[in-house]
Formats: sequence, C-alpha cells, structure tokens
Amino acid sequence: MSAPRFSALILVVSAALSAQVTVPALDPAGLAETLKSGKWTVIEFGGPTCVPCRQMQSTLVDLQQQFGTRALVRNFYITEHIKEAQAYQVMAMPTQVIFDPRGKEVARHIGAWPKEAFIAALAKAGLR
Repeated sequence: MSAPRFSALILVVSAALSAQVTVPALDPAGLAETLKSGKWTVIEFGGPTCVPCRQMQSTLVDLQQQFGTRALVRNFYITEHIKEAQAYQVMAMPTQVIFDPRGKEVARHIGAWPKEAFIAALAKAGLR
C-alpha cells in the first residue's frame, strides 16, 4: 500500500473512532441522581481516551437499546472525577458496575466485557 493510501486509511479509521456513538457520561451529581432513579443502572467507570473503554461503547449502546426504559446505561469518567470514583473502589479502567433499582451494587466486572457475558450477568442480577 502506498504512503498516500495508507495515510487516507488512517484518517478514515480515526474519523470513525471519533464519531463513535457512546452512552451519556455523568458528572458526580448526575451519578448520584441516576442511582436514585429507581431503575436498574449500569455504570462504566472509565475515561474518554481509554482504548478498552471506547471499545465497550458499542456494547453499552446495544444494552441501552435492548433494555430501553428498564435500565440506564451510563459512563462515569474517573479520569475527570478521581476523588468521586474512589468511593466506588474502582481500581482499573474500564470497570462496569451493575446497580439494582435501589442503587445497590449487585455485580462488577473489570476490563472489556463480552456482550453475551454482560447480558448473562444482568439476567443473573434480575434484569431481563
């Protein structure tokens, strides 16, 4: 592949990644409000430049679409809210935490989570 074609390919891939659809990111007040919503909640604790976090976005978007109004799927960027993230004992990015409708943590996973395993964990926790 010639240098100009390779450069064009890199630009296309970069544009696709930057245009990637994501679930909404919360600030600390939004996180607290979401956990009091009375809905199942999935929070991915990560960062906007974390590669595995970005890779998880399509799965998170799919989960939000699948569960609709029964669940909220959101991001919380620990890179922007380090102090607040400590309360959730996040040790690595990404960390996905499932909260029941009372806001109680019922499951946790560190790293990229395959969609099928994620759905199985949600079902085991009680969200169907």
